[in-house]
Amino acid sequence: MNKLMSALLLLLALSGWITSAIFIYQSKNNDNYVVKMLGENAFNIIEQSLSKSHSEAEVLTQIQQWKNDGWTAQTGSIATLCQYDRQRFKQWVAAKNLEQICE
Repeated sequence: MNKLMSALLLLLALSGWITSAIFIYQSKNNDNYVVKMLGENAFNIIEQSLSKSHSEAEVLTQIQQWKNDGWTAQTGSIATLCQYDRQRFKQWVAAKNLEQICE
């Protein structure tokens, strides 16, 4: 009886460790997905807003106008992209202008 109880307790402890490991793994996957989707939504807002801007100078002028006028959807999306995925800006501007955008 004592050996049976010890075996059951050991099995219970191991199943708890395995379950915890699975939950931690899934939680990290979920966090990565949330961060990816944060950047995706912000990117879509900026992409739609810049659809009529064709040159880099037009893009920089438009972004500066948003900052001056206080357009929160666009400036918030810029802040999100600057924090999580600056490389997405390379579709619109050269790397040297990323610092100007993200200031």
